[in-house]
Amino acid sequence: MVEIELDGKKVEVPPGSMVMHAAEKAGTYIPHFCYHKKLSIAANCRMCLVDVEKAPKPMPACATPVTQGMIVRTKSDKAIKAQQSVMEFLLINHPLDCPICDQGGECQLQDLAVGYGSSGSRYEEEKRVVFHKDVGPLISMQEMSRCIHCTRCVRFGQEVAGVMELGMIHRGEHAEITTVLGDTVDSELSGNMIDICPVGALTSKPFRYSARTWELSRRKSVSPHDSTGANLIVQVKNHKVMRVVPLENEAVNECWIADRDRFSYEAVNSEDRLTAPMIKQGGEWKTVDWQTALEYVANGLKQVKNEHGAASIGLLASPHSTLEELALAGALVRGLGSQNIDARLRH
Repeated sequence: MVEIELDGKKVEVPPGSMVMHAAEKAGTYIPHFCYHKKLSIAANCRMCLVDVEKAPKPMPACATPVTQGMIVRTKSDKAIKAQQSVMEFLLINHPLDCPICDQGGECQLQDLAVGYGSSGSRYEEEKRVVFHKDVGPLISMQEMSRCIHCTRCVRFGQEVAGVMELGMIHRGEHAEITTVLGDTVDSELSGNMIDICPVGALTSKPFRYSARTWELSRRKSVSPHDSTGANLIVQVKNHKVMRVVPLENEAVNECWIADRDRFSYEAVNSEDRLTAPMIKQGGEWKTVDWQTALEYVANGLKQVKNEHGAASIGLLASPHSTLEELALAGALVRGLGSQNIDARLRH
């Protein structure tokens, strides 16, 4: 282990760790945008500059390896001044969108601008404008002028999703994140790019302009869409599901979820969804109460059993059902005297 001194505290970390990892272990927060614990290190936002003793200038905490006896200060005047200067540069081209931005209230740039930004801007020149992109029905890239080029989305595509769909083209003032040939983003994990974007450049198309983050109440849940059992947070407003985001669980889904888990809540609010039991009478569907519907099914099953025998009854259970629902369904059919039960509908 390598021992370093961070803000006067001794911290031990494995060799090869970065200053950022030592700070995390010590419980010290260093502001950052491009660093993400699940992605490779890019060190291109420069927000995490810290004061390292004997170094001629501030060093990026996410890309500075620890050495034995290193002394790091994250709250010194030199470090704070460097971070404030970087913040000023990041905000030079950023549009004043906060009142209408979907990221408002959960925006890293907004939070850190409060801590490290100045009250006014010294920038007088014209801001650059980046043309919006259409990358499909899930991710909105309508306001790419907000992008601060942290490249998290690019690295996520390469390293986690395994499909490099977004990339950065051009240089300097003209750099922009885009799908190089104007394609759509089609990976099954693409929605995670919305979560890791630290500003409002990538937002959720289905959720856009439907609620503010502080209006939502949160419920923990588990994804029913596959056998992974990804942990979810379901966000609700006025008894209506507005958004689904991942709940971090290192043992199951880390901090990612699949697009089907993230966007399938739209079916819950769909107009085509059945919300009350119905019985077909004279060729037409009639809405009835639960008692009537259940008696109708029970009498129908008894009639079939009496006329054709229990072996003529079978159950196809949906693999989307919960364990408890499947146990009850099995008990029902076995209670009628049949063993014809199957849940593997896709074979």
